[in-house]
Amino acid sequence: MEFDSSYINTTPGKYKITCLTLGAIGLLALRISSTGPAGQYDYLASLAFLVTLIVLLLLICVASLRQSALVLKIEVVICLVLTICYIVATIDVCQIAWHWLFKNFQLGHAIGSLIAAICSVFATLTYISDTALKCREVSGSGSTSNV
Repeated sequence: MEFDSSYINTTPGKYKITCLTLGAIGLLALRISSTGPAGQYDYLASLAFLVTLIVLLLLICVASLRQSALVLKIEVVICLVLTICYIVATIDVCQIAWHWLFKNFQLGHAIGSLIAAICSVFATLTYISDTALKCREVSGSGSTSNV
């Protein structure tokens, strides 16, 4: 194992840290507001969080993986799948926020679900940006990820 934390200072590393932070805040907001099971959002946001954490730890601990074209292509697929997961999760949590705001108004639940919805939207945008960056790197037309 070759631990190299400099990956965190690269653009993809910052995207992963941002996604982890937004995912954790969104999940905690729903749990703290005791909204109860949030349907697909809990599962999809948790899955995205765990997969992103595993990928980040692998890229930090095994620096040679960052140079592999195969790993980059696998990362594109992972980013694309996580983007789709977060799009579905965002729709789900927005429906939950709508329910607590307009159908069954309870301030604590409404605030928790709104925070989760906002974090989910920003996490989705971050995953989309990361996917676009990875696609440019795979096609060779973009700049390197170490910028």
